[in-house]
Amino acid sequence: MRSQRTLISMIYVLLGWYSTASALPNIAFQNEPVKAQGTAFKIADGIWMTAKHVAVDCVKMTIGNGDKPISVDRRVLHPETDIALLLTQTSLGISALEIANKLPSVDEVGFLYGYPHNQPIDVKQRFLGMRTLTLDRRRSVRIKVAFWSEIARNPRSAPVDLGGASGGPVLNSKGAVVGLHVASIPRRGRTFSISPESLSGFIEAQGQPISIHAISLRPLDHAAPSWLITGAELRAFEMVARVRCFL
Repeated sequence: MRSQRTLISMIYVLLGWYSTASALPNIAFQNEPVKAQGTAFKIADGIWMTAKHVAVDCVKMTIGNGDKPISVDRRVLHPETDIALLLTQTSLGISALEIANKLPSVDEVGFLYGYPHNQPIDVKQRFLGMRTLTLDRRRSVRIKVAFWSEIARNPRSAPVDLGGASGGPVLNSKGAVVGLHVASIPRRGRTFSISPESLSGFIEAQGQPISIHAISLRPLDHAAPSWLITGAELRAFEMVARVRCFL
């Protein structure tokens, strides 16, 4: 079975893309129902964002980094783009992330925070521009995405494959969300994210509030450890959290 999964992953890479959802999303956990895992980030009290492919097949979902995750009451899936809103019970006073007005300029640095393979990771990356990505070849689902090149990661020992980071936020140097991570090409150090314009448009179309309690993050100076400190803060306050999808 392991050799079969490896072969499928290699085929995906040779075809030129690799979804950061597991190649075979039905992951068996000991003594637990079959479930898959991704990442989500909070945009307002009780409102989270993740990738659509993380949420689409779930019977039940939970969000949280500790022993008592919260249940997702409702999912709202974008009809075309790889975006989903997750609605949970509110927890007043807990800050959320702000959506940026636009993408950064080419060669500017962004910071991805996620939970690949159920482990925290911080990725510093450089913006390369926009391109079209095919997410489902059988149905010819093609979307415009931001294209990034990895510069550094923490921890360095993290797996090359970013499976499970799908839905994680990409932040600019001011701490605003400039993307929602959806896919990567592991061996080439390339990642893909949904643009902030698409994120804001979907949120507004649902009549949902955006960043009622937006947090003021320290400047993410990529030459200093501030981007790593920010990652720790985002996880500690559960503004970036694991998503469990029970299949």
